[in-house]
Amino acid sequence: MVAFSVLIPVFNSEEHLQECVDSVLNQTFQNFEIILIDDGSTDRSGDICEKYSALDKRIEVIRQRNQGPTIARIAAFQRASGRYVIYMDSDDLWDEQLLEKVQKAIEKYNCDIVSFRWKYIDCEGKDIKELSSIYSEENTIYDIRTLMIKFLTEEVENSLWKRAVRKNCIDPFQIASLSAIKDIYLGEDMVQSFIMIKDCTNMVYLDQPLYHYRLNPKGLTHDTTPRPVIDVAMARQYLWEIIGKSKFNLPEYKKMLAKSFWERYLTDLVNIAALYNMKVLKETATKIRNQNIYVETKKKTREYDLSIKRKILYYLEQSEQWRSFWIIARIYKRLIS
Repeated sequence: MVAFSVLIPVFNSEEHLQECVDSVLNQTFQNFEIILIDDGSTDRSGDICEKYSALDKRIEVIRQRNQGPTIARIAAFQRASGRYVIYMDSDDLWDEQLLEKVQKAIEKYNCDIVSFRWKYIDCEGKDIKELSSIYSEENTIYDIRTLMIKFLTEEVENSLWKRAVRKNCIDPFQIASLSAIKDIYLGEDMVQSFIMIKDCTNMVYLDQPLYHYRLNPKGLTHDTTPRPVIDVAMARQYLWEIIGKSKFNLPEYKKMLAKSFWERYLTDLVNIAALYNMKVLKETATKIRNQNIYVETKKKTREYDLSIKRKILYYLEQSEQWRSFWIIARIYKRLIS
């Protein structure tokens, strides 16, 4: 049986795609398959995928009309046959020993999840920043509760690409249900990450920068416009609903998610205020205020231990003093810049 299914959604990635796939093919551990999902690329990405498939029988290519990253990830998962699945973005790179080190951890600990550290690289592949450890000890078996707390409070475990997960722990029907949020382009990986880890029992953390994340200044992650701000809030709304139907439907976990929602919401509004006029700020806030997670949690913010800055912003937001919010946000952004 194949040890790992490497799932790589592809959309207009011709600039870095070959480097990405080569970093997988050059792994010191070679028992894997690669599934490339060409999501309606309009550049040479599809041809590059087909070229690799012709050269290596372990590579499968699925070509579909453009439907967004969520649908592409669902399609990749449904084709996976490996014992463990691991996602990768089509412009990123792996350390050549990533799979070998993950496999050794699996063999030693028989764990459901192997998580690892990452570092940032620039468009040319040069190192920018290496992230510090997020767990107290390496090569320690952590229970799922520890992982879930990190996931809900620190956002360090929200990305799909930073872990390998035992495939038979993942509910394929819930993965397929993600098609309901196919129009969300930022934050959808947070929802899928929860679905992938919620039924696991333990995790081993490797305190090594095995994943190289390419910072793309033109990418959605760095786009401060109303669209991604609303998308992230919608993703948290969907996550709120899924948690409500899971074994983590407990007050402590709902409180963690509520706090992270409010922290991100208020911070994002500050960023919007710094770049746009008061009308855009109010319109963005209105769309988020209509969501259930906002309605259900707004009366309990005293429990969330928000910073003084966010408490002030919360007061202005609740009293709909948008002009004051807009002015204070712009002053704050100028001061910190």
